[in-house]
Amino acid sequence: MLRVNSPGGSVSASEAIAREVRLLQAKKPVVVSMGGYAASGGYWISTPGERIFAEPTTITGSIGVYGIFLNFQGLMNDKLGLTFDTVKTGRFADATSAVRPKTAEELALFQDTVDWVYEQFVSKVTDNRKLDRKLVEEIAQGRVWSGSEALKLGLVDEIGGLDAATKYAGKKAGLGENFRVAEYPRGKQFAESFAEALEGRRREKSLAGPVGLLVGEAVRELETLKRYNDPSGLYARLPFDLQLR
Repeated sequence: MLRVNSPGGSVSASEAIAREVRLLQAKKPVVVSMGGYAASGGYWISTPGERIFAEPTTITGSIGVYGIFLNFQGLMNDKLGLTFDTVKTGRFADATSAVRPKTAEELALFQDTVDWVYEQFVSKVTDNRKLDRKLVEEIAQGRVWSGSEALKLGLVDEIGGLDAATKYAGKKAGLGENFRVAEYPRGKQFAESFAEALEGRRREKSLAGPVGLLVGEAVRELETLKRYNDPSGLYARLPFDLQLR
């Protein structure tokens, strides 16, 4: 069984995981259980599964792709006084450079790639979920659905939590009612969780005050940038983070 609780991320990583799910599905049934959200790349890796379970409020779908290419030219030139010279052997050799803006030709090339990957995403959903392509094209376009709506649209098979998915997987495997479940990665011991909680508390105290809050916010933003590490700059991910305070 595969538990998914993700807003998505790198297209390359999503397809790498989906490939493993497809290979496993060819040998044994893969039951997918969706948590709070299984959107974009999270849904991408779920579609090869034989049966998909979702909670009524699971954020589902977000069948869409976008590209991100950083440009630090202003920071390097204006703030740090650094400039760059380039020697290249082809017109697009430095197309992914992060120290200059993209040309119109480069943007058109990248857009073609984004469009192609999006078509691949739509095709995977169409084929794996055995849906009409026109329907998938209508409900795709980056739109998100609740688990209940996703069931009506055919994006998931059943409403239920982790327990329901586990019982179905056990029944599908012919294990009856008495079977043991192993979770990966392994659950943390109490001592580990307690130590992490203390470390988090110390960090909060060290960042007290206006300056500390500003530093903490900057650190969080930098941590967010680390998620955008796809080698092609393409992402199947919810384009926003919802923070509840």
